[in-house]
Amino acid sequence: MARQTVRRGIRRLPALVLGTLGLLGCAALVIVLAYRHSVRLDLTPERNYTLSPHARRILTGLDRDVHVTVFVRSADARTPFLKDLLWRVANASPRVRYDFVDLNRSPALAHQYGIERYGALVVESGGRRRDISNPSEGTLLSAVLAVTRPSERVAYFLTGHGEHAPTDSDRKLGCSSAARALEEDLFRVRELPLVGPDGVPADASVVVVAGPRKDLLPGEAARLDAYLDRGGALLLLLDPESPGTIAAVAAGRGITPLDEVVIDPERRLASGEGVTILVSGLTPTFLVSGTLAAPPVFSRARPLRLASGDETRAIGFLQSGAGSYAVAVGAAADAVGGPRSAQVVGAAVAFPTTADGVKPGRLMVLGDADFTTNAFLDYLGNRDLLVNAVNWLTRDESLIAARAQQKETGREQFFVTEAQGRMAFWLAAVAQPAVFFAFGVFVFIRRRLA
Repeated sequence: MARQTVRRGIRRLPALVLGTLGLLGCAALVIVLAYRHSVRLDLTPERNYTLSPHARRILTGLDRDVHVTVFVRSADARTPFLKDLLWRVANASPRVRYDFVDLNRSPALAHQYGIERYGALVVESGGRRRDISNPSEGTLLSAVLAVTRPSERVAYFLTGHGEHAPTDSDRKLGCSSAARALEEDLFRVRELPLVGPDGVPADASVVVVAGPRKDLLPGEAARLDAYLDRGGALLLLLDPESPGTIAAVAAGRGITPLDEVVIDPERRLASGEGVTILVSGLTPTFLVSGTLAAPPVFSRARPLRLASGDETRAIGFLQSGAGSYAVAVGAAADAVGGPRSAQVVGAAVAFPTTADGVKPGRLMVLGDADFTTNAFLDYLGNRDLLVNAVNWLTRDESLIAARAQQKETGREQFFVTEAQGRMAFWLAAVAQPAVFFAFGVFVFIRRRLA
């Protein structure tokens, strides 16, 4: 009996050896595949450990090598975050390499780079260098752009007529945060006090007019028109109170701003005014709106009327909801207008090339300027809308994509429309208690009958 057991074990030995070798081979294959093709599954609601589409678009388009040197200390709490961020960046582009240097153990190298602070990053490419003292995905990608692109672009903000100024840090009236967002995409932001007799400066890549409150001086509108004819790029952000002279510039190009305010009962923010709405009508085929990860938030949006012609065809890429309507400027908050239909609040037009070969100009008109202010810029898709619009106007489509969200530590924001608020009320305050009440009645009756 014992001999039979031994013989049976010997006969099974080859199968056992082969099975063990096969299992080890499968494990080795999995390890090799995992090493060569690393895959991560980001289950966080905000996808905090995934690069934004904007970052991936920049990294995959790199045509030169980039080296990042990180100066840290071993006990620095930021080191794991920096290692993870740079791992994601290098994994997205083979052009990016990075090294971590302990500032305490390599003081000579730190002195060579002129670095004295922990957590500093030095980004280099082709003899160009950019230092970062407060690293994040946005600042790192901005530095990568700075060392790999030939030159900065210049964005002029028209001032002198009550516009939102890029140097004003006031929460309600200033748009200094918008200026910083543009600077991250390698724009040099300047103010243009007045459009003088010499017209728009020759180095202007784009001119932004953000919510003027006063009429332009005689000749300024004509000089902006001439700038468009020369192939310029113009972004008009017009509130309902913006004067008629600047609105006439847009009207002459096929986009007429109406003297009305859009009311959207279903898309207004819950418990808010009817004039503060989520602009949910995004045209997916237009690059600026099709790449937005979230709808923008407009306050007191101004509707636009589009005209089509043989030479000029405007595209309405932002619209309010189908149940919205427009009321006259100055009407009561509960005024009812009509008819109810989607209202265009964002439009763009690219002009044809002229006979003398001048590159075509581009014009974009948005029926709100408040979304660029410091109070509104970080709401949902507002930041991406502004920066993508300016990149489209300057013909740099490679930078048009959804960016990483700007979040304050310990602060979470969410936005609920009026329709969503009503649904939440009926589900949580009515439907759910009714189900439990009905179940309790059913159990009570069943026990009584039993």
